[in-house]
Amino acid sequence: MIWRHSTGKWNGTTMTDHELNQGNSISGNFSDLHANNTTANKEFVTIVLPVLYLVIFVASLLLNGLAVWIFFHIRNKTSFIFYLKNIVVADLIMTLTFPFRIVRDAGFGPWYFNVFLCRYSSVLFYANMYTSIIFLGLISIDRYLKVVKPFGDSRMYSITFTKVLSVCVWVVMGFLALPNIILTNGQPTVETINECIKLKSPLGVKWHTAVTHLNSCLFVVVLVILIGCYIAISRYIQKSSKQFISQSSRKRKHNQSIRVVVAVFFTCFLPYHLCRIPFTFSHLDRLLDDSGHIILYYCKEMTLFLSACNVCLDPIIYFFMCRSFSRRLFKKSNIRTRSESIRSLQSVRRSEVRIYYEYTDV
Repeated sequence: MIWRHSTGKWNGTTMTDHELNQGNSISGNFSDLHANNTTANKEFVTIVLPVLYLVIFVASLLLNGLAVWIFFHIRNKTSFIFYLKNIVVADLIMTLTFPFRIVRDAGFGPWYFNVFLCRYSSVLFYANMYTSIIFLGLISIDRYLKVVKPFGDSRMYSITFTKVLSVCVWVVMGFLALPNIILTNGQPTVETINECIKLKSPLGVKWHTAVTHLNSCLFVVVLVILIGCYIAISRYIQKSSKQFISQSSRKRKHNQSIRVVVAVFFTCFLPYHLCRIPFTFSHLDRLLDDSGHIILYYCKEMTLFLSACNVCLDPIIYFFMCRSFSRRLFKKSNIRTRSESIRSLQSVRRSEVRIYYEYTDV
């Protein structure tokens, strides 16, 4: 959707799918919101949003910087660990795009600064966001295979297969993003600088729209995979609850792992994609008045912020789901884990501790 401004008012004359794309969702609509001469709107764009993104930028640098250091000392002994390392990389790249948005929204950059955001920063933001979504889906599939199909095709459990699959993900996402960078080659002017879609060539507009729809489908597919894997694992655990307690404990650990993934996924990405639904129906644009457009814009920006918060919530996945990660973290901070403390109690039998507090190194 493109907010079109006329005579100082919000005028929703045209609805396109471009609001759903990588460029306009971050870089578009800034000048239009300023054109509406209300203090609240200006403060939202120039103060509230920059402060919010500054907070998650600092938090993400600290959390993901620590995650990089920890994962650097952990071997790629499971598919799960390797997928987590890929998410760390995607989150860091996504985080590095935040300062450019902060500078632009706060009004510190020159008028042509938006060209850089449209051509590079916005594209990288969305490309890495959907890369993270893909790897969250792969983690869910990995948990499902480990619990429900533990004796399946051994090639699917190998690190080599995981590495090849991860490389394919990065190559495909890079292939989708690169044309959006190259084809954003229009000559910027004062009139076109604030709408990324106007900086694209005709072919760039078509590619942009195609990638937008593809990303939307990708989100739905991963959402179905997450829900399906969670339900399948839960049912399988219920059916096998009468088995030996240590085996049941391991499977419950996997179920808790995917539960964390589902919670992070729903919190960060579902609100934004639900908010995008109105933008896909052009007739809704004509039904909204100026205040309706503003409310919809606020919803879009805040749900987009929730998506950005994923870079801070992913470290929660590392901590609660990866024993190697939490063990390395506690070792670095000289804090003993609960299981390590209990194992040190000589009065407790080793076998009982191993059964009750056993973790699977996922």
